[in-house]
Amino acid sequence: MKHLFGSVRVLFFRFYGSFAFRALITAYLLAIIGGLGTTLWGMYGEQRVMVAEVSAAQTTAHDLSGKAAELAALQQEDQVVKNASLSARLAVMQKTYADGADMFNQVADLNKQGIPTAGLDSLLAQYLADLGKEQYESAASAAAKVQSTAAGLIAKQAASVTATANAPTDNTLHGPGFYRQSVVTDTGTYTVVMVVADSPKVIVDTASDSDCGDNCPVLSLADYVTRNGGFAGINGAYFCPPDYSSCQGKTNSFDTLAYNGRTHHALNTANNVYSVVPLFSAYGSSLHFYGRTLDWGVDSAATGALANHPLLLVGGNIAFDPGSVEAHQMVKGPKGFIGVKGSLTVIGHVLGASVVDEAHVLKTLGLEQALNLDGGGSSALWYGGGYKVGPGRLLPTAVVFVK
Repeated sequence: MKHLFGSVRVLFFRFYGSFAFRALITAYLLAIIGGLGTTLWGMYGEQRVMVAEVSAAQTTAHDLSGKAAELAALQQEDQVVKNASLSARLAVMQKTYADGADMFNQVADLNKQGIPTAGLDSLLAQYLADLGKEQYESAASAAAKVQSTAAGLIAKQAASVTATANAPTDNTLHGPGFYRQSVVTDTGTYTVVMVVADSPKVIVDTASDSDCGDNCPVLSLADYVTRNGGFAGINGAYFCPPDYSSCQGKTNSFDTLAYNGRTHHALNTANNVYSVVPLFSAYGSSLHFYGRTLDWGVDSAATGALANHPLLLVGGNIAFDPGSVEAHQMVKGPKGFIGVKGSLTVIGHVLGASVVDEAHVLKTLGLEQALNLDGGGSSALWYGGGYKVGPGRLLPTAVVFVK
């Protein structure tokens, strides 16, 4: 045993001093150093990833901070005020364009009535120039001046007609015949041109026998009176005349109900089933007035029916709220009507008036029921073989008196 231990010790010291031992130790040390290096490199790599992530997080945080600042700025804006401002601007634009359309339509009516409009040219040019520059307030002002000037021209023309015809001041509704008289009301003095008939047969006639949306048939009032064997007649309901710029694609069309008593055809029934537009219906010499079209329905026994607005009088009293009147109806000009008092049926025009003025004139004359008809450049009144007003435009509808 002792000898074996000595041999082992000799071998150990030989191996300890040998190259193999040094190589083993070197390899071991290198392995340790390599392992440490790998660990350190991994740690450095992780650190770099963490630094990058921190940097990205800082960038995101900065972006979010910027967005938060933008959001805070937006929240500080008064969106209600901004929307109100935009709404007000849009309202001005819409009113300006609407006023412009009314203005050009009014000039078309003046031309149709033979009233010179040369004095309006510069104002029309100003309106168009301001509109092109999007200066809507200035354009609206120019349109208002056109309407005011046109109203003055209409008043001057009405006064001229009164002076020429020597229309007497008279607030009385007389018996059958043709009358031109000045009526004094609480809103002013107006000339009314009218035909009064005792129990005439009333016929509503239409140029078309069916619904029409564009380029609709039209006739002169004289043609309507002649083909029905009538002795008097007046233009019918509102329609879209060819000289209105807004009537492109719907020329001479109308939307309200009409019942042709000559052919017994009803027009525009589909879009008037629930209509609240006022209407009058005729059964020979008997006239009935309704506040709503839907209250009448279509009755083939009628000699005619025609819807228009507003209903002027019911029971001798004004039947509408002046605040509900459409803007174009407040424009001064000839206003057509049909009304009754007892057995008397009256058709005619109030000159240089709004529909409010017209209602006051008819109330003053003592009419019991009355409905407004078309007017302006479409005004036409026939009696005794000729025109008393007009001839105006060609018409898609008319009302005729037959004996």
